[in-house]
Amino acid sequence: MSPSTIARRLSKGRWTEKIPGVIDLGTHEHTWRRHLQQLLLAAGPESWVSHLSAAHLHAFLDIEEPPTHDVVVRRGRHPRVGTSTLHTTTALDEDETTVVGGLRCTTKARTLLDVAPQFGLESLERLAADLARKDRQAFRQLGTVLARSAGSRGRRRLLTALSRLPDDVAKLGSPLEVIGVPVLMRNGAPQPKLQYRVRDAGGSVIKRVDAAWPRLWTIVEFDGGAWHDTTAARAHDEAARDRMRALGWTVEVLRFQDLDGPRPAQIAARLRELHAAQ
Repeated sequence: MSPSTIARRLSKGRWTEKIPGVIDLGTHEHTWRRHLQQLLLAAGPESWVSHLSAAHLHAFLDIEEPPTHDVVVRRGRHPRVGTSTLHTTTALDEDETTVVGGLRCTTKARTLLDVAPQFGLESLERLAADLARKDRQAFRQLGTVLARSAGSRGRRRLLTALSRLPDDVAKLGSPLEVIGVPVLMRNGAPQPKLQYRVRDAGGSVIKRVDAAWPRLWTIVEFDGGAWHDTTAARAHDEAARDRMRALGWTVEVLRFQDLDGPRPAQIAARLRELHAAQ
């Protein structure tokens, strides 16, 4: 199509060019993702969705669609358009980029490092734990990314958050466990065994529980509404818990509303006492 035809259609309003170099044909609905694609086109092939925008694309825990659009480009390119935030980098290896929903994007591991300065330790800990739960390969890639990023602003904070996670963090089974297990550990509870199989006297599995301290004969279950609030689920859970209690286990049940109350600290204190008495 000739430049004059393009110019004529733009002048008549049939097409628009809100971002220099990117012509909007007006054929699709205006969405947050569509604007990201326009920014990637404007920034060229060496650009990727990053930071909070990438975290939302990757479905990180509780990361809603951000009001701005984060894109990272090679250093030396500093365009800034509308509500977009263009970040620059001198170090972005090929294995730190991917494609999500047709959009060039930083990987989950690189994204977690990039957003680390924007979150407190507890929130960052939850993001890391949820990543380990949902994508073990991406969680393992964090080691490679961190090894390359000695000068990154978020590196120390992310390392601290990772150090606070349970050793078998990849076994976390639900978002409520992702939140609840670190709460217990921050209150001083000893390291639990996650997704622990409790067996009866004959060796048959009664239930795979969320967190257990076998030497202390204590179990903590995290009951989220999505899985545990039906009549059948409650009856099944209680039957299994009664069997475990009959064998001598102490079974504690925490729901989401309990996590901000006194019960996690009380449970952790009891576990410390039992541990000290051994």
